[in-house]
Amino acid sequence: MLSRLASMALAAFAALSLWYGGSAAWSDASALQARWLVNAWRDGSGPVFSPTLWREARDDLQAALQTAPGNAQLLDDLGFLYAARAQGLGSPAAGSAALVLQQSLLADAVVSYRAAASLRPTFPYSWAYLALAKQLRGERDAEFWLAFDKALHYGHAEAGVQPALAQVAFADWPALSAERQNLITRMVAAAPEAPRKRLLALAAQSGVTLPGL
Repeated sequence: MLSRLASMALAAFAALSLWYGGSAAWSDASALQARWLVNAWRDGSGPVFSPTLWREARDDLQAALQTAPGNAQLLDDLGFLYAARAQGLGSPAAGSAALVLQQSLLADAVVSYRAAASLRPTFPYSWAYLALAKQLRGERDAEFWLAFDKALHYGHAEAGVQPALAQVAFADWPALSAERQNLITRMVAAAPEAPRKRLLALAAQSGVTLPGL
């Protein structure tokens, strides 16, 4: 009897595993083109941005998430799409429709990055871009500082995370505690020569001078 129950339990587990794996595979396949496009735009390559391409990529990612709502990478990619389009609007005039759209896009980016970070709490990219999206919205609240600290803790040595961390830190440099300033300074100092120069250029653009660098 026990062996029969165990066999039934294993069969049920196998079925669930196959369903989950099939769902995840299907969501990845259905979003393959969108993910390729997002990665190309992240790298500054790929086709020229257009509202049509953006909408198609967003719709594909949203559809894939309906199949696999716990896919953190899809959420990160969706967050990138929202944030990139928001930043592409520049600095809209106060009270303008463009500003309303920008704030709405950034709010969507925050929701996506927050969900991704909750699924992968030690993955620094989601935390870094959550902090950046909140900063662009003017939300320097407890969640903003938590995201910044998590990104700094887990991603201080990650070349792909450092520019986002630097952008956030230098834009709010006077508000950073001495400990946070010291950690950012050490991050820049420890970076290889070429990335360090880029980080120092970001500091200079914000009028920040790092001691000893």
